[in-house]
Amino acid sequence: DDSDVGPEAVRQHLEEQAASSSPTPIGMIKSAIEAVSDMIDPKPHKYIFGLDVIRGCVLARHRGARQFWVNRSGSNAFGGNGKLDVIVIPSPVSESESQQVQMPLSPRDGRSPLKTAERSGRKAVLYCNPNAGLSEVATGMGLTSGNIDGNAEGKDPSQRSWTTYYTEHGYDIYMFNYAGYGRSYGGNSWNESASEFAPGFVGAMKRIIFNTFIGFTPSSESLKADATAVAAHIVENIGVDQLIIHGESIGGMGAAGAGSTATGRSSTVSLLVCDRTFCNLNAVAQRLVGSWTGNAINLLTPTWSTDVAHDFLAARCPKVVANDASDEIIHDHSSLKSGISFAKELTKGSTNNVGWIMKPPLQYRLADLTSQALPTKNPPTWPADKHISFDESFHFAACARRLGKLATAAKKQAAEALSDDEEGIELSYLSDESSNKSTRGVFAQSNNTSSALIQMWTKLSCCDGLCGSPLGASVKEGMDVSISWLTSVLIFGSHVLAGNAEKRLKKNQAINTSMGLTNIDSDTFQIEDFDSRPDGHDEYALIAHAIPIPEVLSSLKDLVAEKKIPEVENELKYVIGCLNYIVSRLTSKENGISSTKRRFKPNNSEDNTVGCFLNLHCGHNNHYSTEERDQLMALIRRCCDGDPV
Repeated sequence: DDSDVGPEAVRQHLEEQAASSSPTPIGMIKSAIEAVSDMIDPKPHKYIFGLDVIRGCVLARHRGARQFWVNRSGSNAFGGNGKLDVIVIPSPVSESESQQVQMPLSPRDGRSPLKTAERSGRKAVLYCNPNAGLSEVATGMGLTSGNIDGNAEGKDPSQRSWTTYYTEHGYDIYMFNYAGYGRSYGGNSWNESASEFAPGFVGAMKRIIFNTFIGFTPSSESLKADATAVAAHIVENIGVDQLIIHGESIGGMGAAGAGSTATGRSSTVSLLVCDRTFCNLNAVAQRLVGSWTGNAINLLTPTWSTDVAHDFLAARCPKVVANDASDEIIHDHSSLKSGISFAKELTKGSTNNVGWIMKPPLQYRLADLTSQALPTKNPPTWPADKHISFDESFHFAACARRLGKLATAAKKQAAEALSDDEEGIELSYLSDESSNKSTRGVFAQSNNTSSALIQMWTKLSCCDGLCGSPLGASVKEGMDVSISWLTSVLIFGSHVLAGNAEKRLKKNQAINTSMGLTNIDSDTFQIEDFDSRPDGHDEYALIAHAIPIPEVLSSLKDLVAEKKIPEVENELKYVIGCLNYIVSRLTSKENGISSTKRRFKPNNSEDNTVGCFLNLHCGHNNHYSTEERDQLMALIRRCCDGDPV
């Protein structure tokens, strides 16, 4: 009947259907219980495709790929006596030069893996997965997107997985899943986890009680113990001449823990790479959730130790800190780079609570709230001051913040004046008198103080910190982040200068062709090495580049000499003094020799605790660019092969 499909009939039918299916109180309670039950006791999936299919593709796709089990070490509290699921993918380069690895495919019955024959020149990489990562995914086999490896024709080589990257350079790569993930397990829970799923309320309660109070639960300690166990197995049972431990994101915690333990008993660990990881988990949580989480994590997990900075500094082998200052997950202040620089510069090596949100001293908070001028203070000087103090660092952060606030207020007034239709307001471009070039796109009233303030902050906010973040971005985040900017440039800035000096010497080999790059440590850095901008960059292009510290210093000194902004003269002079200190300290012969040794001769460096710095711009868990991959391999060659180039 046509009347059955009319608008009124459809509406009436839907109302009747909704009324008949409206939940009763008992039905609502039952639905809530089922939802909670599914979360705490998920039912096994019945899908054909899963990790087993991905694993099969991995083993079939790589020639010589094998799976084996490693016995876990550690106490029962950390799930000892379990087993770790490990996959090794040999390098085609090294396989052609030595006999093939002989390992059992999957000794579930407890058989120990076979030992390989002695082979000279074998090199290996132990890759520690990032958060929520599985070893199967590290090979480029995506959980949803299929084969994402970059070997295919027409694909960007920079999008290759770590497996392809390392095997192409002659390194066997070992990947594993942490206990509690994939097929790896802790304790004696293999039979429990592999038993048939028992339906019903009794079966669910047994599983919930076992998993909550008896079964193995992954922790920071178990993660580090797993990485250490696999590293020890590779060195002692399989036998390699070189071992690189590469940890990405939360995998950096396992890598640092394994590196600090393994290097204490063996010199086979050639390099530790902590890739876009944090100084401690509490610091990350504070930035992602709130400052209260720092103490909350300690309260909820009193036995956890997530101090990656401590383990990294304790490792006695060549090391690399790879960091992206614009990481969207791990805040720059919470990064391993900032934690190390903070500890080495301000706390005499102590890593306790580094990276946590810090409240400024009361005097600086009051000055910030009331917009009062800061007291006069002498900045640090080199070489009298080998390190800066907490008071000096906070004063620098407070001065930079006051300069930024006043310049921002002046810029807002200029923008309001620009949109004002009243007569009598004269507008003009702000000019940079040090270079006689106009600052594009910025207008202000013809007020000398306002113009000078905006001109000053235009330069200072773009001051290059050599570690990926300009000063203005750090000042906007808070005083503690400004302190991280200052300590990072003092500790790791020289590493960037060494890289720029290398490029400079490559362009001018005629200065001393016999010296080459191996003798670069006899030189001190030059002012031009502070400039990390690309060759031929356009100052007025749409893409702005960070301004080198010496260039910023020159502009600020001119403003002070002209006395155009007397209301912030004390703050500006202190900032200039700190920037002068940075330049003097980084370009000193003492610092130049130490930094170039760490970069070009990492195995011979007397003070290699901070490692080498690799500045990234790829984001969190994203692929390195081609240039960043080349830089990493250059560091690997220097550390492992002694290659100076």
